[in-house]
Amino acid sequence: MDINKVIIIVLLLVAVVGYIRLYCHYRRNIKKVSFLFDAIDNGDFSFYFPTEKMNKEDNILHQSLNRIKLFLQHTREEQMEREKYYEQILNAVDTGIMVVDSHDNILQHNQAALRLLDTDVLTHMNQVKGKLKDEHLAKHETQAMLKDKHVRIIALSDVSNELSNQEVDSWIKLIRVLTHEIMNTITPVTSLSETLLKELGSQELPSADSASADFHSPNNFSVELLSAEQAKLKQGLETIHKTGTELLAFVNNYRRFTHVPQPHPALFYVEPFLKRMAMLCNHEVEIEVTPKDLLAYADESLISHVVTNLLKNAVEAFNGLQSEPTTKASIRLHAYTNEQEAVIIDVSNNAGLIPDDIASHIFIPFFTTKPEGSGIGLSLSRQIMRVSGGSLSLHQDKAQGITTFRIIIN
Repeated sequence: MDINKVIIIVLLLVAVVGYIRLYCHYRRNIKKVSFLFDAIDNGDFSFYFPTEKMNKEDNILHQSLNRIKLFLQHTREEQMEREKYYEQILNAVDTGIMVVDSHDNILQHNQAALRLLDTDVLTHMNQVKGKLKDEHLAKHETQAMLKDKHVRIIALSDVSNELSNQEVDSWIKLIRVLTHEIMNTITPVTSLSETLLKELGSQELPSADSASADFHSPNNFSVELLSAEQAKLKQGLETIHKTGTELLAFVNNYRRFTHVPQPHPALFYVEPFLKRMAMLCNHEVEIEVTPKDLLAYADESLISHVVTNLLKNAVEAFNGLQSEPTTKASIRLHAYTNEQEAVIIDVSNNAGLIPDDIASHIFIPFFTTKPEGSGIGLSLSRQIMRVSGGSLSLHQDKAQGITTFRIIIN
């Protein structure tokens, strides 16, 4: 055989073997890269490409793949931390957030959305269509793209406090106008009637002896008539003066609603405070404070006015019962904190529920169901809490027949 042909055949065999080895090596490397991305796609970062006892080329490849894995793992961890951070922010706000796709599936929501919609699970908009019509919920909707999908971002806000504040502001303006006009009208009338009474009192009426002595006098009849007219005039002026004075006192009572003192907050322990309030109440009061050393930051004197008024109303509720209660009459003070670390004081009693038609009006100034009530107690208490940056609301447990007035000190 020609030596040249042998050389060519040998070279071809070497080339084929080299090509096969290179191809196999290439396939192994491709599989390693494919394995890397498949594992990362599945969130598995537990693998590791060995770098010991490897040839130089494989060692460089494995080091590079390990670096890629560490880089992507670090990026994924940062992304997960950011997602947790944003989730914590969303759960910390009072605004409810829902992300809804084109099929009304709820893809994501925060804790505020669950609370505002009073539900434990949110998966589809059909669950909350009726609740979204609540007038106390403000809804704002925006459009966005999420992973090439069209979604709606719905923000929910509780505007009950804003509505309540607007209502209170309206009442304050109305009361200020009314009290101003009534004071301007009644004050001169009261002052004038007092002046006329003084002038009438300075005039001496004819005595009975002088009238008898002048019985046969031609002026006797006119003197008796004058005395009777003066007595009627005096009685009428006294009635006008008394009525005007009482009306001024009545108006001054309502002016307190519009002139709540500026709060001077300070820290105080809640448990001894509630014990003092209970001592002023002519009824046995159960007290529970969690924790025992609970502190509140507010104007203690103003808060005491609110608690005292609520306890007085609770006692009057028992006194107003037409029949003996089937269970032991109970008044309870329960103080604790909520998730926002606000101090809550619940004033509860089992004297019976307040009818819905009355409950919706109890915080309106002038409204009262008591024969001698002024209708200012609860409205003034809510105004005090409003000025103090807190709130006062009514909660009723219809199952157990318990009425609770909740004081929130922020």
